[in-house]
Amino acid sequence: MSPGRLRVGSDAELAGYRARSHLHDGRVVAWAGSYDVPVAVDAEVERTVPAALARRFGTDGFWERWTRAECVVKLTGRGVADIVGLMADDSAGGDGPGAAVSLSTVRLPGDIVVSIGTLHREGSPRGIGRSAGDRSFACNL
Repeated sequence: MSPGRLRVGSDAELAGYRARSHLHDGRVVAWAGSYDVPVAVDAEVERTVPAALARRFGTDGFWERWTRAECVVKLTGRGVADIVGLMADDSAGGDGPGAAVSLSTVRLPGDIVVSIGTLHREGSPRGIGRSAGDRSFACNL
């Protein structure tokens, strides 16, 4: 997924985009690419991980893992409470027969970590992996 298909702006500026994520500082990140398949976006500004979350999930690649978990929740209709299970699952992802969500994580200027997810088949992916960077992978059942 190309960072060029993402827009950062105000809520009013990006109101017309379907896949959006609100940053803690009031800005919005929106997907400006194709909607041929269901798309979800989640973004966070890289910052200190809250202590309780750091103790539970560690800090290495935390915001990458968090945004990927949020995309899975948005695409599959899972509850927000499922983020805990997704974050705790250390599976590396892969293209197994149960793959349902493809994810890509990129970094935008200003330390913005963005994950873009697309839903390809019915199912609920189990893990989100710990790899980071501008690369795609699929979640497995």
